[in-house]
Amino acid sequence: MADQSRSVIEAIDRIRLALGSGGYEYPDIANPPFEQVLAFNNNEDITLKDPDEHSPLPYFSSHGVLTDLQHRVIEGSRVETTFPVDPKDLAETENFPPPQEGPPFNIPPVNNEHTTSNGYSKQAYFFPGDPEESSLVTAGPSLPKIARTKNGGALFWVGSIGVVAQGTGRFKGARGTSVYVGSGYFDKWPKDQGAQLDLLRKGFKALVGTYFKVILKRDLAK
Repeated sequence: MADQSRSVIEAIDRIRLALGSGGYEYPDIANPPFEQVLAFNNNEDITLKDPDEHSPLPYFSSHGVLTDLQHRVIEGSRVETTFPVDPKDLAETENFPPPQEGPPFNIPPVNNEHTTSNGYSKQAYFFPGDPEESSLVTAGPSLPKIARTKNGGALFWVGSIGVVAQGTGRFKGARGTSVYVGSGYFDKWPKDQGAQLDLLRKGFKALVGTYFKVILKRDLAK
C-alpha cells in the first residue's frame, strides 16, 4: 500500500512539473513570504582556452542550454560561464579533505585542507519570457576536484557558490545566491599534466545542477 501511494505521489509530481512555469520554479520549497527558488540543470560544452586578451591565465569557457530536473530542455534558455585557472594548481584537484573530527559534526574544529586552492568564476543564465527575456548573472568562488576511475578515466567536478551580481527582466535588481555543481567524464585521463591540458583544450561535455535562492527587487526594502 505504501509503495502504491508513493507511485501516485510521484506521478502527481511529474504532472505538476510538466504543467509548471517553465519547469524551473519551485515556490513550494521557498522560505516565505518573499523568497524565490529556482532549480534546473545545465547541459554545457566546456573548453579550456589559452591565455589571451581576456585573461593572463588559461580559462574554462562554456555555453549550453538549461533543462528542467527531468533533463527536458527549457526552450529559449541558455547559459554562459567562465572560470580562469592556474595550471600549477591542477595537481591539487586530486587532493581531498582529510577526515573531520566527530561526531558530533555541529561543533568545531573544521579542517579545510585541500579546499581553499580555488579560483573565481562567473555564470550567466538566460530564461525565456513574455514579453522579454530574463537573466541572472553570478560571481563567486569555484573549487575543482578530480577522482581517477578504475578503468583509467576520471570524473572532473567543479562546485561553485555564486552571488547575484545583476539581472534583467523579472530579475532586474534581484538579490540572492546560487550553488552550481557540474561534472565531466573522461574515459582516459593522462598522468602527464601537459597531456591533461591538451585534453581539456579539446573540449568536453558537462552535466550541471544549479539551485538559486533569490528575492526580487519589488520585495526588497527601499
